[in-house]
Amino acid sequence: MSKGQEVTGTLFRRKKGERPIGVRVSMPDRTRPLVRFADALRDKPDLLARVELMSEEELAAVARVVSDEYRATARVALSTPETVNEWIERWIMARAAKGLRSSRRVDRGRYLKWIAPRLGTLPIAQVTRRHVEEVVQDLDLAVRAGQLSWKTAVNAWGVITKMFKDACRSKVLDLRVRDDNPAAEVQGPDRGAERSGPYLFPREFERLMASERVPVRWKRVFALATYLYVRGGELEALEWNSVNFAQGYALIHQAVDTETNEVKSTKTKDVRKVPLEAGIVPLLEEMHRDAGGEGRVVTAMPPAVDWAKKLRVYLERAGVDRADLFANDATRRQISFHDLRHTGITWRAVRGDDPMKIMRAAGHDDMRTTQRYINEAETFDAATFGTPFPPVPVEYLRAYTRTGTKAGTRAGTYHLPIRRKPGFYGVAEASPEGFEPSLAT
Repeated sequence: MSKGQEVTGTLFRRKKGERPIGVRVSMPDRTRPLVRFADALRDKPDLLARVELMSEEELAAVARVVSDEYRATARVALSTPETVNEWIERWIMARAAKGLRSSRRVDRGRYLKWIAPRLGTLPIAQVTRRHVEEVVQDLDLAVRAGQLSWKTAVNAWGVITKMFKDACRSKVLDLRVRDDNPAAEVQGPDRGAERSGPYLFPREFERLMASERVPVRWKRVFALATYLYVRGGELEALEWNSVNFAQGYALIHQAVDTETNEVKSTKTKDVRKVPLEAGIVPLLEEMHRDAGGEGRVVTAMPPAVDWAKKLRVYLERAGVDRADLFANDATRRQISFHDLRHTGITWRAVRGDDPMKIMRAAGHDDMRTTQRYINEAETFDAATFGTPFPPVPVEYLRAYTRTGTKAGTRAGTYHLPIRRKPGFYGVAEASPEGFEPSLAT
């Protein structure tokens, strides 16, 4: 050990919220052995018995004692090098603290399924380039065997590159456990053919809006997602105080986390202004009057798990049955709710809008992303594609009229969205006889 370097001990928990099981001792040689309380306090049974009842302050004091004793006596038998499995939990928690909450589910899921079987039990500080190359080989073999798509393999590789980059360069100093990045010079998994991304043509969108078999609540959500080309979480978080009718834009500056329901910054951490298309303004103005100009634009956003499924169901109900929208094979991907965002951006490209303005309004970090929409737009001319952003038929998107008649229903009946229980959105039917529950749509 070199002299003059500070060494510290950190309480170690297997999962956030659990009681600590020991201390990670940061050593001058960059190793962080785990010294478990059960081992370190074996000769102090009374103190060990009290550990489960101690406060955080008392545990921190014990951690300092254990760390000092470990370093002073060099009791190597008590140490356990931090494994990749243990380090990854600290890494995921650190990313969640930065607002990257999807890391808890998405990154952890990819790691556990495709990376942990090969690297999980290895000490994080001892993973070599060869180990990483073996993971890549496993991914390539799994793709060839049809066990996963090449896209999933690439996403798993993204987790590897991020974690080892942070293992040597993280701004969270406690995560730095290596001097090198074993993934730096490794080639990632093979890439396959890109699947075509679906979007709606203007005529298909108009048919969806005009259909009486599509609930008004969902029509409004679909229309706003298309004409503002925002992500689902951004639409859910959009408030009326961010819609400027005088200057003609919506300020997109926050999003709802679909896992935690917390409001956070947008995916790319940007704040952007999306121009209000003339075709959507009448609907927005009517919704604004109904809401009194307060609160969220979509007052009761349906659960995220329903977005894609309901879109496909209601497209079919509306008679929009183009095969490209529903195929799900090696070269085609079925339409999802996020593809309404792709629809709006594609329409702007087809209309011939300035690419830089499209990029900025869409919130793209890279012009190459925007260029994909421009390339797609060059496939069509206006005559065959249809007119982008047609007027949204407000008469088909009213919850009810002043006379109490909703389009497509009998006189004296209208529909209001209600919430029956957490996570379930139904419809209440109001009639002269009173409110009666009807089937959820």
